[in-house]
Amino acid sequence: MNDMTSANHQTNIVANPFGSISGNLASSIGNTATSTHELAEMQAGIFLAKQFPRDQRQATENILTACQRPGLASVAVYSYSRGGSNIAGASIRLAEEIARNWGNLECGWNELEREYDKSKVRAFAWDKETNVLKTLVFYVPHYRTTKLERKRITEERDLYELLANQAARRMRNCILALIPGDVIDAAVEQCQRTMITRVDISPESIKKLVETFATFGVSKAQIEKRIQRRIDVITPAQFVKMREIYTSLNDGMSDPADWFDPEEESDDAPKKAVRNSANAATESLKASLKSKQESASLIHDAQETPPTTRSRRTSAKAQQQTQEPEPNGNKADSFRERIVAATSRDDLAGIADEIIKSESLPDEERDALYRLIEDTSRKIEAGE
Repeated sequence: MNDMTSANHQTNIVANPFGSISGNLASSIGNTATSTHELAEMQAGIFLAKQFPRDQRQATENILTACQRPGLASVAVYSYSRGGSNIAGASIRLAEEIARNWGNLECGWNELEREYDKSKVRAFAWDKETNVLKTLVFYVPHYRTTKLERKRITEERDLYELLANQAARRMRNCILALIPGDVIDAAVEQCQRTMITRVDISPESIKKLVETFATFGVSKAQIEKRIQRRIDVITPAQFVKMREIYTSLNDGMSDPADWFDPEEESDDAPKKAVRNSANAATESLKASLKSKQESASLIHDAQETPPTTRSRRTSAKAQQQTQEPEPNGNKADSFRERIVAATSRDDLAGIADEIIKSESLPDEERDALYRLIEDTSRKIEAGE
């Protein structure tokens, strides 16, 4: 009778919408154990940081010493364009090295939630000594976008690499938020000095530079157009700048279009014929100018001028050139302004004639002016 009464009583009880207490007891105990373990680790970390505080002066010395390594300096600085000016900053690799040498600082990231097509991720940096925590929570779509399509990522390995790449940028921001700004600036400056003093611009390193940019779809011609010279005569400062741009592209801080002009697309037959005609006309123009100069020189030598008079004239001309030298930079700039302002091929022919006769211009400046004349001649021929 008592058993039947008890059974009827249980049947009349409304089920607890939050679940059975006894059923959730095991999982509750497990979560409590995990939380207790994590809390103990955090308390131990704070305790050790208080027992062994950092020496900021020594930590900064360690950071600057690390920035003297060419291997770190080559990937330590990124650069991007904003508002028409270039901005340089510490890369992910440099931020990690600063955190390691600063001491008592923990950083990382973890995936909080995963849905069908996106993940919720948290990046953090924690200064155990000052107990300051910087976190950034963000969502990462499970897609990889290319020029042709937007493809969903399903492989676990590819998804992890995507999350790690996105989290690394936020983790860098968290680290740099906890480090004094002057320490970061000193590290960036030391890396730039290291690169300038120890940069390797051998043919092998230049070839490697071209190959690394090719992975982002940047051609050798685009690089040469940016540095305004052939790649084999790149300067150390320009080489360092190109490494900074590569680091920026590799870290995802900028796109190739931010730094390089797009290559000319293949034109149709009429446009190509016009360009070939302009090139042929330019070559013919240069050949005729050189021939004109040679003929003028022969006529001048054939003139019956008394030797003493010719010698005096040559001596006076040489003395005048010695007394009144014209700066090559000003002369080259003057030629550039006139070439850009030219409106006909006859104007370009006259300017080219003066360049040929100007013996004081360096070969590099002369070649640059010839290339500018060719470009301007093409534009005039095409009616641009």
